[in-house]
Amino acid sequence: MHRIVTTLCIALLGQTASAAAFPEKPVQIVVPYSPGGLTDNIARLYAERLAAHWKQPVVVENKPGAGASLGAAYVSRAAADGYTLLIGSVGMVTNPYMLKSMPYAPNALAPLSRVALAPNVLYVHPSVPAKTVGELIAYARANPGKISFASSGVGSSPHLAAELFANRANIDVLQVPYKGTGAAIADFLGGQVNAYFDTMQSMGYADAGKIRALGVASSQRLAERPDLPTVNEAGGLKDVISSSWFGFYLPAATPENVRKQIADDLKAISDEPETRKKVNAMGLVPGYQDAEAFGQFNREEGERWGGVIKSQGITVQ
Repeated sequence: MHRIVTTLCIALLGQTASAAAFPEKPVQIVVPYSPGGLTDNIARLYAERLAAHWKQPVVVENKPGAGASLGAAYVSRAAADGYTLLIGSVGMVTNPYMLKSMPYAPNALAPLSRVALAPNVLYVHPSVPAKTVGELIAYARANPGKISFASSGVGSSPHLAAELFANRANIDVLQVPYKGTGAAIADFLGGQVNAYFDTMQSMGYADAGKIRALGVASSQRLAERPDLPTVNEAGGLKDVISSSWFGFYLPAATPENVRKQIADDLKAISDEPETRKKVNAMGLVPGYQDAEAFGQFNREEGERWGGVIKSQGITVQ
């Protein structure tokens, strides 16, 4: 009996030591989008801080395609041991509505932590003869299909924000999806496309006169930009609310002790003044949520954008 108890204690101590030692090897963060966008930038910021915290390499891998579903599918098939994480955005909750066939089961991935978000701002190129949201709507109604909206891809946050705006304003616009944020912004600044929903990261271009900020897609004005009206108030609209957000996911079968350690470490890093400063510099707002709150947020986002996707007939080929 004594030998059985001793063996059991050794096994339990071994499990405890193994859990406490995580991570014992490099960790991979998969970004389901192209390099250079906000999701990629956030991933690299957290990879750097996690590597310093864990004393292990944290490698960022970009696996774009099919509305972020290819990268998500890759992580869903990874070992459920905490060594492969996904950082996702709105595509995580909209793909089930847009894709004819999902390359992974949505419940194969579990929300872990949201780390940042930012309301989208409606920008237009100076060539557009509209200085307010109301004027843009009037111009679009008088010129059906003439106003073009850039986005970083079909189903991305800028694309869905533009679809929501067009639906609520009852206007016909041209959607121009790009393969990534960099290409979308470049053509928008060059005047090849007329309008773009983006975060505060593009406000510097507006301050320089290269583009014009008309309104923010939030329920109230931003504290840092009190002179910028909401799209709703400036356009006489309702429910045009859209935010970009960024959070971590991992295989659903990942042990609870590993989930908790990663989540606790993400929160500690999110609370660091230097992290918050860098997140703000990206035009984002630190917005940490734990697994329970982030899971509820995912469900609410899915329901809201699912309605827009169905009404606008949005699909990813």
